[in-house]
Amino acid sequence: LASLSELQVGHFPSLQELNAAKNCIDRLHIPSFLFKLHVLDLRANRIAKINKEDLDNLRDANTSNLSLILSHNSINSIDPGAFRFVTLQLLHLKGCFSHEDIMKASLNAISGLRIKKLLIGQYRNSSAKVHFKENLLEGLCGLEVEELTIMGLYITFTNTFFGCMENITSLRFIHTNLYQFSHESIASNMQKFELKYSAIVKTPFYIISELKNLKELRITNNERLTNIDYSLETLDKLEFLDLSKNNIMMRSCCDESIPGKSLKHLNFSYNSYIGLRSFFLNMPHLLSLDLSHSKVDSVGQFPIFMTLYNLTYLDLSYTSCHFVIHCSFCGLFNLVELRVPHTTFAPDILASVFQNLSSLRLLDMESCGLRNLPNEMFGHLKRLQVLNLSKNKLMELPASVLLSLFALQHLNIHSNNIQGLSNDTIQVLSKSLEKVDLSDNPYDCSCTQEQFLMWVREMSIKNPNFSNHLECKTPEHLQGSLLRDVNLKCSWTLIYIAMLLSVVIVFLLLLVYHFYLKNSFLYLCFCHRGYKKSATEKTYDAFVIHSSLDEEWVREELLPELEGGDPSFQLCVHYRNFEAGKLILENIFYNGICCSRNALVLLSPNFIESKWCSFEFRLALFWRFLEDECGIILILLEPIREDQLKHMYVLKKYLSSKTYLKWDKNHKEREVFWKRLRKALTQSRKVDAPL
Repeated sequence: LASLSELQVGHFPSLQELNAAKNCIDRLHIPSFLFKLHVLDLRANRIAKINKEDLDNLRDANTSNLSLILSHNSINSIDPGAFRFVTLQLLHLKGCFSHEDIMKASLNAISGLRIKKLLIGQYRNSSAKVHFKENLLEGLCGLEVEELTIMGLYITFTNTFFGCMENITSLRFIHTNLYQFSHESIASNMQKFELKYSAIVKTPFYIISELKNLKELRITNNERLTNIDYSLETLDKLEFLDLSKNNIMMRSCCDESIPGKSLKHLNFSYNSYIGLRSFFLNMPHLLSLDLSHSKVDSVGQFPIFMTLYNLTYLDLSYTSCHFVIHCSFCGLFNLVELRVPHTTFAPDILASVFQNLSSLRLLDMESCGLRNLPNEMFGHLKRLQVLNLSKNKLMELPASVLLSLFALQHLNIHSNNIQGLSNDTIQVLSKSLEKVDLSDNPYDCSCTQEQFLMWVREMSIKNPNFSNHLECKTPEHLQGSLLRDVNLKCSWTLIYIAMLLSVVIVFLLLLVYHFYLKNSFLYLCFCHRGYKKSATEKTYDAFVIHSSLDEEWVREELLPELEGGDPSFQLCVHYRNFEAGKLILENIFYNGICCSRNALVLLSPNFIESKWCSFEFRLALFWRFLEDECGIILILLEPIREDQLKHMYVLKKYLSSKTYLKWDKNHKEREVFWKRLRKALTQSRKVDAPL
C-alpha cells in the first residue's frame, strides 16, 4: 500500500480503527473519508518528510478523537506550521528521530498543534541513541498539549526540561537512564506524574513537592530506588500513590512521610521492606491498600487497620504475615476484597478473625497452610461471592462451613488433601454455585465415595470441563483414572459388616484403656486449670485511659486518692508505667489492658479530640468482648456536648446504656464520687480473687 487514497473504505461509515502499519506509504495525506476514525496506525512505513500541504485538509476538520500513530517512521524533517490548527487526540512519535537535533527541529515545526496526548522518544533496542540537550523540548511552548510521555531518552540532567510545561497536566518518564533531577522551580498545573524504569536512587521529592495540584503519583520499577527520605505532606491533593516494584526499605510507614488527607489508593507492593509503625490515623478516605510481595511487620500482631473504615481493597499476598490476634482486621467494615495468599493464621483465631468483614465479596486464602475450617469461620460473610481455598492442607470441606455463605458463586479448593465430599456438602454445592474448582486432590474412588462419584458424573454431563483434572488416587488399581469414568459396583452389606466390626474393636480398646485415659485426662485438666490461673493474674487494678491534657487531674487528684488511700489501688498510667523502647501499641495492649482488671476512662472534650484515646477505648472494648476480662469504668471529668459525640458512635451508644461516674468540684459530691469509684474497683478484685 503506497497511499491511503488507495483504500476503498468509504462505504464503512462506522469504521473506527484502521491498521495500515508496515506498508510503503511515504506521504501523510489523510483522505476525508478517514476523518471519523478514532485510531489510524501508520507505524513502520516510509514517511521521511511531513509536508504542510499534506495536512491542509485536516485544519478545518473535526479530528479531536483521532489518534495518529507514526512510530518507527524515519522522519528527517517537518515543514514549519504543518500541524498548525490541527486537532488530535494522540500523536505517537516513538522511534521517529535518529538524532536529538532532528527531534528538536521537529518539535518546533509542529507548533500550533492542539493535542491531548503526545508521546516522543526511542525504542529500547534502537541503534540510534537520542540524548537530552538544553532546550530540546522548547517546541512544547508552541503546542497545546495536556499529557506528555517521554520514552527511551538518555537524560543526564534536567536543566530547561520543565521550561515549557506550565499547561501540561500529565508527565510520564519511561525507560530513561535518569538518575537525578536538577534543582529548579516548576510553575505547573500538573496532576499526574510517573517515573518508570529509571536509574534514580532517591525519590525526587524536591521536584515533586512543588507540584501542588498533583493527584496521581507513580514511581515504579526502579531497581536502584531503596529509600524515601523526603516528606510528601505538602501534596494535600494527592489521591493515588503507587511506589510498587522498587527496592524500597521503609522503616516507618505511613503517617509522617505520606500525605493522607485526600489519599484514596496506596500501593507499596513488590518492595524490600515496609515497616508499619502507625495506624493510618491520617488516611480517613483510603479505599485501597496493596502491600503484596513486600516484607511487612506488625500486621496480624496488632489491630493496625482499625481506623481504615472506608477501605474496600486490601492485598497482603506473599507478605508472610502471621495472624495471631482475633482483631487482625478490626475496623474494616466496608472491605470488599481481601487477599492473603502465602500468609498464616493461628488456629485459635480462625473462628472469629473475619467476623466484622460483613461487606466482603472476595476472600483469597491460597497457600495459607489451612488444615481444617471451624464451623463459625465464615459465619458473618453473608455477601461473600468468591472464596479461594486452593493449595492448602484441607482433608475435608464440611457443609456447616458453607451454610452461611448465601451469596457464594465461585469456590476454589484445588490442590488440597480432600479425598471426597459428604452428601451434605454436595447438596450445598449444587444449589447456587456457578463455578467450583475441585481439581488436583487425592480422591478416593472406593465405595465410601459412591455418592460423590455419581455427582461428579452428573456435573460432567452438564459441563464437560468440570472434571478434567479430577483423578483417583486410591485404590491403586484406579489410580490416575478420571472420576467421571469410574463405575463402581458396591455391596453395601459387606461394607456395613466391616463398619460394625470396626466399631466393636474401637469400643473394646476404649474399655481396656479406660482407666489410663481417664487419669491422663484428669491430669491434663488440672495442668490446664493451673495455667489459666497463672495466666490471668493481674498487675494493676485499673489502666487509666486519658488525654495528655488531663494529666494534671490524674497526678493531683486520682493517683494520690487511690494509691495513697486505704485500701490502696495500683493504677497503670502511660507516662509512668509504659516501658521505654517498646512499641506504643505493645505497651497499651500488653502492659496496660491485659495486665489490668479494669479500664478507667476519663471523658472530657480533650478525650474526644484525641485519636489515641478513641483507639485505646475501642481496644479495651474489643478485649472485653473477646476475653471478658477487663471491666470498663467511665468517669465524666467535664461536660461533653451532643455534637462532640456525633463522630464517636460507639462511645455515644456505650454512654447511653451504662452507668458512669461524674466528677464534681463540690466537696460533698467528691466524697460520694470516691466512695463509688472505690466500690467498683473493690468488686473487680473480688471477682478476680482465687477460689
